[in-house]
Amino acid sequence: MRRCPLFLLLALSATSTTAHTRLVVNRQTLENTVSVETELFGPVQVQLRQRGKGAVLAEQVLDGPGVFTLSGLPPGSLSNLELDAVPGRPVAAAMHEYRKPFSDYADWRISQGFHGQASHSDALNAYAVDFALLMGTPVKAARSGVVMEVSDGNPDRGGVRKTDLDKANIIRIVHEDGSMAVYGHLLQDSVTVKPGQWVPAGAVIAQSGNSGYSHGPHLHFAVQINTGMQLQSVPFRMRAADGSMLVEP
Repeated sequence: MRRCPLFLLLALSATSTTAHTRLVVNRQTLENTVSVETELFGPVQVQLRQRGKGAVLAEQVLDGPGVFTLSGLPPGSLSNLELDAVPGRPVAAAMHEYRKPFSDYADWRISQGFHGQASHSDALNAYAVDFALLMGTPVKAARSGVVMEVSDGNPDRGGVRKTDLDKANIIRIVHEDGSMAVYGHLLQDSVTVKPGQWVPAGAVIAQSGNSGYSHGPHLHFAVQINTGMQLQSVPFRMRAADGSMLVEP
């Protein structure tokens, strides 16, 4: 993998995704039934617990978007409920090859690779790659799939505070094998795809920007899987149009 002097910092948290799935308690219905609403287009694994207690009351994979019923809860358990939600259905890690997610004519370099010390040390980002790009560079789908999530309204100010972690504009695309590609720090109002839309590999989906936790315009790219109520990045390979290997474990 090519490496260049680091000047970009990045981290993407899972909070922005799980915020799209919420618990809806309707006390006018049966006491042992609650609803879960998700705005994500695709599978979401959820677990329902009583706050402060470890026992799982209900677990299910929802095929969103929609409102889904979780029933059979113990009597009197509707108080102090908490919901955990992870995008995707549990799958095993598998190596796959991806296209470069921007034009071969773009001015680019890898500013941080796998296990980068700046911000690629947690499970979500350990196998992420940061591509330094000029502001407004067209971003392309590295693999075909369905758009699961879009965030497009955050300004391109960059920032290094923890409060900036959830302010990156992103696109999440789920692939046929259950893995999901995350394209992060996109230019505000540049996304050209919608949740639920199928996109082929090579299609332009947005432009590179400087939103969220970032020190400069770039594209954060990661492949993530749900390993069973835990979202983590996984290694991948990436080639340019001429066949040269750009990224490999």
